[in-house]
Amino acid sequence: MKAALIFSFLCLCATGLHAQALVLKDGSRIPGGQFTIENGKIQQTKTLSNGQKAQVMVAVESIDRLEWPEVNQILEAQTLMSEGKAKEAVDILQKAKDYFKPFKSVKGSPYNDVSFALVEVMDQAGDFDSLLRVLPEVEAMKWDGTKAFKLQIVKLNMDRRTSSDVDTILARAQQLLRDSDDSSIAARLWITIAEIHTRKERWEEAFEAYLHVPVFYGSQGALVPQAELSAARTLVKMELFKDAVGFYQRIQEQYAGSEIAETAKKEMMPINGLPNKADKVPGSKAKDKGKEESPKTAANPDSK
Repeated sequence: MKAALIFSFLCLCATGLHAQALVLKDGSRIPGGQFTIENGKIQQTKTLSNGQKAQVMVAVESIDRLEWPEVNQILEAQTLMSEGKAKEAVDILQKAKDYFKPFKSVKGSPYNDVSFALVEVMDQAGDFDSLLRVLPEVEAMKWDGTKAFKLQIVKLNMDRRTSSDVDTILARAQQLLRDSDDSSIAARLWITIAEIHTRKERWEEAFEAYLHVPVFYGSQGALVPQAELSAARTLVKMELFKDAVGFYQRIQEQYAGSEIAETAKKEMMPINGLPNKADKVPGSKAKDKGKEESPKTAANPDSK
């Protein structure tokens, strides 16, 4: 009950609240600030003639449509992801989904869009157990355009975690990448490709794929922190410890106070102070040791 009240309060404070309303079949409107939802029941706050407040139940059947032009929780979740706060992003979207659930069959309800956003964030956060529970509902919804394409990527990611035929899945991901010119889709696919290489312990290919996200798709901020953390992990696997520490330090500075910064701090501790293994530098040859650029330098020429 407390959580429901808090979430209702957050909705009241959202930008554009005046445009958010329930429109009843009799033509009357209930502005967003005049109703709450508790235990799946919609309650309207009314002022009586004596000035006192009273709660009146509103039947879903009496609602014609929702006027809810923007769901701030979706935007806030994207911001949280770009700050490396995946758990908070999942939490806020789960609360939004619960809030809109009573309206899922009402015209104009953002329930489906919130559910889709939750699936995407769970996929990006690696919350696979929760994703398995919520994905079937989203798969059953009707999607077209970009969302239908993004759903293919989520399902592809589920396949790569459970299938042994990862090379076939890699080929599918690469084909999807060729079929799309949408930057948000391309960034997600590069992470999928990187994860497949990681599973096959192709560390250099994985590192380069992860780096595509911050280097070429930096505008997709929600995907950048995890891509950078994963890139640092591949450097550790290649025993490029000094370069990995540089990545971990940047993550801690860039996303200070976030869960991803704490993860970077913990993972950096065992390797801090260790040198790169020269023969592990991607692309190096025995006769040219010392001449090759490290991945960090190659990705950030200004750091030379």
